[in-house]
Amino acid sequence: MLKKLFNLLLSGFLLFSGNQLTAQTESVFNKYHTNDEIQKMLQKLESKQVKLHTIAESPGGQAITVLEIGADLKDVPAVFVGANFEGNVPLASEGAMYLAQMLLDSSVYTQNVKWYIMPQPNPDAAAGYFADVKYARSVNDNSINNDADEATNEDGFDDLNGDGLITKMRVKDLEGSYIISKHNALIMDKADGKKGERGEYKLYSEGIDNDGDGEYNEDGEGGINIGIAFPHLFPYGNDEAGLYTGQSPEVYGIMRFIFDRPEIAMVYTLGTSNFCAVPPKGGRKGGANLEKIKIPARYGRMFDVDVSKTYTMDEVIELFKAFVPAGMEVTPSMVAGYLGLGAAVNPQEDDLVFYKKYSEDYKKYLKAKNFNTETLDPAPAKDGSFELWAYYHLGVPSFSMNLFSIPKVKEEKAEGGESVSMDKVEKMSTEDFIALGNEKIDAFLKANNAPDKFKAEGVVKMMESGQVTPKQMVGMLKEMPKPEKEGELSEKDKALLAYSEKELGGKGFVEWTKVKHPKFGEVEVGGYVPYLETTPKPESIDSLAKVQLPWLLQLSTKLPKLEIESQKVTEMGGGIYKLEIFVANNGDLSYPISMGDRNKQPAPVILILDGDFSLLEGKKRTQVGTLGANQVKKLSWLIQKGKNNTATATLQSVVFTDDVKQFNIGG
Repeated sequence: MLKKLFNLLLSGFLLFSGNQLTAQTESVFNKYHTNDEIQKMLQKLESKQVKLHTIAESPGGQAITVLEIGADLKDVPAVFVGANFEGNVPLASEGAMYLAQMLLDSSVYTQNVKWYIMPQPNPDAAAGYFADVKYARSVNDNSINNDADEATNEDGFDDLNGDGLITKMRVKDLEGSYIISKHNALIMDKADGKKGERGEYKLYSEGIDNDGDGEYNEDGEGGINIGIAFPHLFPYGNDEAGLYTGQSPEVYGIMRFIFDRPEIAMVYTLGTSNFCAVPPKGGRKGGANLEKIKIPARYGRMFDVDVSKTYTMDEVIELFKAFVPAGMEVTPSMVAGYLGLGAAVNPQEDDLVFYKKYSEDYKKYLKAKNFNTETLDPAPAKDGSFELWAYYHLGVPSFSMNLFSIPKVKEEKAEGGESVSMDKVEKMSTEDFIALGNEKIDAFLKANNAPDKFKAEGVVKMMESGQVTPKQMVGMLKEMPKPEKEGELSEKDKALLAYSEKELGGKGFVEWTKVKHPKFGEVEVGGYVPYLETTPKPESIDSLAKVQLPWLLQLSTKLPKLEIESQKVTEMGGGIYKLEIFVANNGDLSYPISMGDRNKQPAPVILILDGDFSLLEGKKRTQVGTLGANQVKKLSWLIQKGKNNTATATLQSVVFTDDVKQFNIGG
C-alpha cells in the first residue's frame, strides 16, 4: 500500500516538476551550445554535492568531463548518462544538460542515487555543427591516413556551390548506378535493372580529388568516431573506429572512469538509438560451431529431442519451423540468438522481458502526454557503440533515447479501404479478430505490409489452432521489415521532404544546381542538408526534453533494492542452532540482470556473518547470487553458539547500500 502511495506521489511530482522546470530552463535551452559553452555551464554547477571530473583530453585539446551529482553520497548505486558519442547529435548534449538541471532542481531522484552525466564525449566532432562549412562530422581530431598515401587529411570535403553545407554531387556517367526519381525530381534512386532501368548518374559527396588519386573526400579531417570504438562488436576494418578499442583517449578515459566506479548500476545513452521505445535487437550470429549444435536442456522437452546429441543448423531450423507461424522465415541468426549459441551477441531472453515491458509503458507515457510517436524508426545501435558495450560487458540495464525523429507523413485512406488499426487488433480476443471476416483481415494485413504468404484464410486457421494470438501476430508484424510501396517515394524520403517544407521552409534540401568541377566539368550539387534527421530547430529543445527526459528519471526508480528482510533462529538442541536469513530484492529489476549473470559482471552481493559462534554448515561470507525482481531468497547455516548471544549479518555490495542487522542466538 505504501509503495502504491509513493508511486502516486512520484507521478504527481513529475507533472509538477515538469511545469516548474519550464520557466527555469527555457531561457537556457533555446540554442545549441558549443563545447566551450557547455564546459562553462558545467563549471557553474559545481558545489559540495556536485563535482566535475576531467577524465580525458581529446586529440583536439578539448576536455572530456563528467558531472557527478550526489558527490557527498556514499555507498549508493549510481546511474551513468552519456550523450552524443558520435558528435553529430547536438540535441543529445542539450538533453544531458537538461537532465542535469532537472536533477539539481529537485532532490527526489538524488536522495539515494548518485548520477554521472557526460554531455560531450566527442567535442572535436561536435564542433562540426558550428563550423563555417557544415557536414555531419563524427570523427575526432586524431590524424589518420585513411588512404595510406604520403599525406594525411589532404582530401576532405569542398563546398563547391558556396552555401556553407556539404551535400551530394551528381555526375552524368554511362556507368552510373542512379537515376532521377520518377516521383520527385529532387530524389536520386538506384536504377533497377529488373524494371529495365539504366543508370545515368554517379553520386559523390561534394568535393574534388585534392590528392589526385581518383578518390573523392576519402581522407578528410580526423579521426576516430568515439561512438563506434567501444569493445563490444568492435568494427575492425572500419577506419573510423581506429585500430583497437581505447586507442583514442576519450574511449579509454570513459572506460577507465566507469570501471573505477563499480557502483554504476544503470546506464543511459542519448543519441540516435532508442531502447526506451524499441527493445534492443537480436539476430546476430555468434561464434559457435553451428554445424554441431547442442540443444540446451530447457529446450529439449519443447523440441522433444535428445539433448546429449549434436545437430546441424539445418536440422535445428526444421525443429524451429514447427513452432513459428506459417510464412515466417527461420534463419541461422534467429536460431543462434534464441539458443544463446557462442559469445553473447544477442539480448538475453529474460532481459527482453523488462525491455519490452518498459517499452510499452514508455509509449503509454508519451501517449498520455499527447506526444507524437508516429515518426521514422530510430537508428539501430551500431557495433562498437557505448549502449551495447554497457549492456553486454558491464551487464547492467542499458537504455538509450533519441529525443527527436522526423514525423511520418500521414497516409490518406483510400475510399472504402480503411482497415482496423494495429492497436485495436492487439487488444482483441482471437474470437473477435476472426469475427472481422476475411475481407477485413486481408485489408489489415495489406495495410501493415504483411508478407504475401500472410492471407486471411491461413491466419484464421493458425488462430483457431492456438498457434498464434492477435497480440502475437501484431508483435510479429511490428518486427518485420516494412517493404517500400511500389510506384512512390520511400517512407523516409516522404517524411524528410515534408518536414523540410513544413518546418524549415524547404531549407532541409538543397535543390540541385549546376557548378563547374575541375575534373567532371559541369556537375550538379544538392541533397539533404547535414543534421536534418537529428537536429530540430533550437526552439524545440525545451519542449522535446521536458516531455521525454522524465521517463529516464522514472526508470531510475526501477533499480534493484536489496536488503535483509528478516532472520529466523531455530534451536536444534545441544547448543546447535539453525540460522535462516531472508534476503529480499524489493526493486523492479533483478540483480544482476540476465546478461550480468551470464558474464559475472557486476560484482556479486555478499552476506557476511559475524559473532561469537562456530559454523558447522555454511560460510561466513556467502554469495547471494541472482535475486529476481520483487523476490526473496533464503540462506541457511548451522551454528554452534558461543558465550555471547549477539550476532550480526551484513548484506555487503559495491553497488548498493550495505544493510546491517543484529540478532540474538538463543538466550
